[in-house]
Amino acid sequence: MNAQIRALIAQHEQKGDFTHVAPTEEMLASAQRLLGVTIPQQFVDYLKEYSHGGVGGVEVLGVGLTGTMLFLEATLRHRKYGLPNNLLVIENCDEWQECIDCDTGEVVSWDPIEGAIVDYPDFDTFLLDRTQDAIENL
Repeated sequence: MNAQIRALIAQHEQKGDFTHVAPTEEMLASAQRLLGVTIPQQFVDYLKEYSHGGVGGVEVLGVGLTGTMLFLEATLRHRKYGLPNNLLVIENCDEWQECIDCDTGEVVSWDPIEGAIVDYPDFDTFLLDRTQDAIENL
Protein backbone atom coordinates (compact mmCIF):
# COMPACT_ATOMS: atom_id res chain seq x y z
CA MET A 1 0.00 0.00 0.00
CA ASN A 2 1.44 3.33 -0.93
CA ALA A 3 2.41 6.13 1.45
CA GLN A 4 -0.17 8.58 0.06
CA ILE A 5 -3.03 6.27 1.05
CA ARG A 6 -1.58 5.74 4.53
CA ALA A 7 -1.17 9.50 5.01
CA LEU A 8 -4.74 10.25 3.92
CA ILE A 9 -6.13 7.59 6.21
CA ALA A 10 -3.96 8.73 9.13
CA GLN A 11 -5.15 12.31 8.68
CA HIS A 12 -8.87 11.52 8.34
CA GLU A 13 -9.51 8.24 10.14
CA GLN A 14 -12.06 8.42 12.92
CA LYS A 15 -12.60 5.84 15.63
CA GLY A 16 -14.54 2.92 14.18
CA ASP A 17 -13.73 3.61 10.52
CA PHE A 18 -11.72 0.37 10.31
CA THR A 19 -11.90 -2.86 12.25
CA HIS A 20 -8.11 -3.37 12.37
CA VAL A 21 -8.67 -7.14 12.74
CA ALA A 22 -5.81 -8.56 10.72
CA PRO A 23 -6.43 -11.96 9.17
CA THR A 24 -4.01 -14.72 10.05
CA GLU A 25 -1.98 -16.49 7.39
CA GLU A 26 -4.25 -19.50 7.97
CA MET A 27 -7.35 -17.39 7.34
CA LEU A 28 -5.92 -16.04 4.08
CA ALA A 29 -4.85 -19.51 2.96
CA SER A 30 -8.31 -20.85 3.73
CA ALA A 31 -10.02 -18.04 1.78
CA GLN A 32 -7.74 -18.61 -1.21
CA ARG A 33 -8.39 -22.35 -1.09
CA LEU A 34 -12.18 -21.92 -0.84
CA LEU A 35 -12.25 -19.37 -3.66
CA GLY A 36 -9.64 -21.03 -5.85
CA VAL A 37 -7.73 -17.76 -6.35
CA THR A 38 -4.56 -16.05 -5.22
CA ILE A 39 -5.49 -12.82 -3.47
CA PRO A 40 -3.42 -9.91 -4.90
CA GLN A 41 -0.75 -8.61 -2.52
CA GLN A 42 -2.08 -5.03 -2.45
CA PHE A 43 -5.36 -6.29 -1.01
CA VAL A 44 -3.57 -8.60 1.43
CA ASP A 45 -1.57 -5.57 2.65
CA TYR A 46 -4.81 -3.62 3.15
CA LEU A 47 -6.36 -6.52 5.08
CA LYS A 48 -3.34 -6.82 7.36
CA GLU A 49 -3.19 -3.09 8.11
CA TYR A 50 -6.82 -1.90 8.13
CA SER A 51 -8.87 -5.04 7.52
CA HIS A 52 -12.40 -3.71 6.93
CA GLY A 53 -13.94 -0.28 6.50
CA GLY A 54 -12.86 3.05 5.13
CA VAL A 55 -12.83 6.79 5.58
CA GLY A 56 -15.96 8.88 5.10
CA GLY A 57 -18.43 6.04 4.66
CA VAL A 58 -16.39 3.94 2.24
CA GLU A 59 -16.71 0.28 3.19
CA VAL A 60 -14.04 -1.95 1.70
CA LEU A 61 -14.87 -5.50 2.70
CA GLY A 62 -12.32 -7.24 4.88
CA VAL A 63 -12.45 -9.02 8.23
CA GLY A 64 -15.17 -8.08 10.71
CA LEU A 65 -14.74 -7.59 14.43
CA THR A 66 -15.70 -11.22 15.09
CA GLY A 67 -13.15 -12.53 12.60
CA THR A 68 -15.66 -13.15 9.83
CA MET A 69 -14.09 -12.79 6.38
CA LEU A 70 -16.71 -10.51 4.86
CA PHE A 71 -15.01 -10.39 1.45
CA LEU A 72 -15.15 -14.21 1.31
CA GLU A 73 -18.84 -14.36 2.24
CA ALA A 74 -19.76 -11.67 -0.32
CA THR A 75 -17.77 -13.38 -3.07
CA LEU A 76 -19.35 -16.77 -2.41
CA ARG A 77 -22.83 -15.20 -2.27
CA HIS A 78 -22.40 -13.40 -5.60
CA ARG A 79 -20.99 -16.46 -7.33
CA LYS A 80 -24.52 -17.85 -7.04
CA TYR A 81 -25.58 -14.98 -9.33
CA GLY A 82 -22.87 -15.52 -11.91
CA LEU A 83 -19.85 -13.72 -10.46
CA PRO A 84 -16.85 -15.14 -12.35
CA ASN A 85 -14.52 -17.29 -10.26
CA ASN A 86 -11.54 -14.96 -10.78
CA LEU A 87 -13.32 -12.00 -9.12
CA LEU A 88 -13.14 -11.18 -5.40
CA VAL A 89 -15.82 -8.81 -4.03
CA ILE A 90 -14.30 -5.87 -2.16
CA GLU A 91 -17.18 -3.36 -2.04
CA ASN A 92 -20.94 -3.71 -2.26
CA CYS A 93 -22.44 -0.85 -4.25
CA ASP A 94 -25.99 -2.28 -4.24
CA GLU A 95 -26.61 -2.50 -8.00
CA TRP A 96 -23.08 -3.67 -8.67
CA GLN A 97 -20.03 -4.98 -6.85
CA GLU A 98 -16.49 -3.65 -6.94
CA CYS A 99 -14.18 -6.63 -7.34
CA ILE A 100 -10.52 -7.44 -7.73
CA ASP A 101 -9.73 -9.56 -10.75
CA CYS A 102 -7.35 -12.03 -9.12
CA ASP A 103 -5.85 -12.90 -12.53
CA THR A 104 -4.86 -9.32 -13.46
CA GLY A 105 -5.04 -7.32 -10.20
CA GLU A 106 -7.44 -4.85 -11.83
CA VAL A 107 -10.47 -3.57 -9.95
CA VAL A 108 -13.69 -4.03 -11.90
CA SER A 109 -17.32 -3.19 -11.35
CA TRP A 110 -19.51 -6.25 -11.87
CA ASP A 111 -23.20 -6.89 -12.14
CA PRO A 112 -25.03 -9.92 -13.53
CA ILE A 113 -26.35 -8.02 -16.56
CA GLU A 114 -23.34 -5.98 -17.74
CA GLY A 115 -20.61 -8.31 -16.49
CA ALA A 116 -17.22 -6.89 -15.50
CA ILE A 117 -15.98 -3.44 -16.51
CA VAL A 118 -12.45 -2.35 -15.58
CA ASP A 119 -12.48 0.70 -13.30
CA TYR A 120 -8.92 0.80 -11.91
CA PRO A 121 -5.58 -0.78 -12.84
CA ASP A 122 -5.03 -2.08 -9.28
CA PHE A 123 -6.33 -2.07 -5.70
CA ASP A 124 -4.13 0.82 -4.49
CA THR A 125 -5.43 3.10 -7.27
CA PHE A 126 -9.01 2.11 -6.36
CA LEU A 127 -8.45 2.73 -2.65
CA LEU A 128 -6.73 6.08 -3.22
CA ASP A 129 -9.53 7.30 -5.50
CA ARG A 130 -12.34 6.13 -3.19
CA THR A 131 -10.61 7.62 -0.14
CA GLN A 132 -9.93 10.98 -1.83
CA ASP A 133 -13.51 11.13 -3.10
CA ALA A 134 -14.90 10.40 0.38
CA ILE A 135 -12.66 13.06 1.96
CA GLU A 136 -13.78 15.65 -0.59
CA ASN A 137 -17.38 14.93 0.36
CA LEU A 138 -16.95 15.08 4.16
